[in-house]
Amino acid sequence: MPPEKLEPNEVGAAFAARRELGPQYEMELAESLVDRVNAVIDSRLAEKKGKRPPLDWAQMTLGLGSLALAIPLVAIVSSNVPGTLGLMLVFGVLAVVNLAYVLTRALHNNRD
Repeated sequence: MPPEKLEPNEVGAAFAARRELGPQYEMELAESLVDRVNAVIDSRLAEKKGKRPPLDWAQMTLGLGSLALAIPLVAIVSSNVPGTLGLMLVFGVLAVVNLAYVLTRALHNNRD
């Protein structure tokens, strides 16, 4: 199992070993320390990768569908209702639908 953390005494031990063994073992000690640091970094990256949430295709589809639906609704409403009231109504309804989906999904995820 890879190490979770690199202890300061491990680095100190590597420097002490270098002093004891001399410069001829410097490269091996450095490579050993670098391998240990890489193992710690790899374990942290693997942990973060596992925490990444999966893509929510339903949410993306709802957002793109809302944009596609907004175009004809804006055309219909702007031809029948003067001013910006119709536009605010269309985008308000679309925002409420998208917000309701996001909130429902968040509440469902919190229960799991």
